[in-house]
Amino acid sequence: MTSKNHSSTQKKNSRLKNRRGITDIISTMMLMAVTVTGASTLTYFMNDAFLSGNLGTTSTLEASSLNILLLAYDTRDSSGLLTLTDVDNKYDSLLCRSGCSSNPNNIPANDGTEFIVIQIQNNNLNSIFLEHLSINGQRYSWDISTSGVMLDTTIPLINGKYPADGMFSILPVTVGPIIQNENTEIQSGQTVNLLVKLDSVGTDIQLNKGIRLLLNSGQIQPVEFLLESGGAQ
Repeated sequence: MTSKNHSSTQKKNSRLKNRRGITDIISTMMLMAVTVTGASTLTYFMNDAFLSGNLGTTSTLEASSLNILLLAYDTRDSSGLLTLTDVDNKYDSLLCRSGCSSNPNNIPANDGTEFIVIQIQNNNLNSIFLEHLSINGQRYSWDISTSGVMLDTTIPLINGKYPADGMFSILPVTVGPIIQNENTEIQSGQTVNLLVKLDSVGTDIQLNKGIRLLLNSGQIQPVEFLLESGGAQ
């Protein structure tokens, strides 16, 4: 009887050992499968990031994201736009563009295209260079003839005293005589005014219509704002 019990116990122990052995093998295989799957998934995403140039996208975008603040603007039929002396628009119930195409470079009082003034601040860590801007789909370039020239909008356009139609100049925010910026650089933390002389190609802008403004400083995406035409903010 004792011999039979002993034999039965040995068989049970043997079966338990075999089961434990099989369980260990299954566990090892499952662990290897998880490891291989994880490695394959990681390799896929790493390769995809490398091929598409997305490796480190978050930090890259955060480091290079454009941060231009729109502080104020003046698009009124008024005088002294944004407190700029003698930067005046004609009281004609619109912002004149093609309606003033006969003498577009004249000041508004002499039937030239009208002005808008935009105040922005560069909150990037580095300087930006404002290559061009767009108003309602029409592109405006920086007027190089205004470089280092004192602003004067009381007389007809001569040698960059103000930007020609369809162009803009960059003004420091200061009191007294204003010397227009020598280039398109806007330094980190700097606030400037953009003096825009409307083009003579597009249709006149009604004072109850909004203005779509895009600022392009060489980044992939321009910065977009919507201005309330005929208003001051």
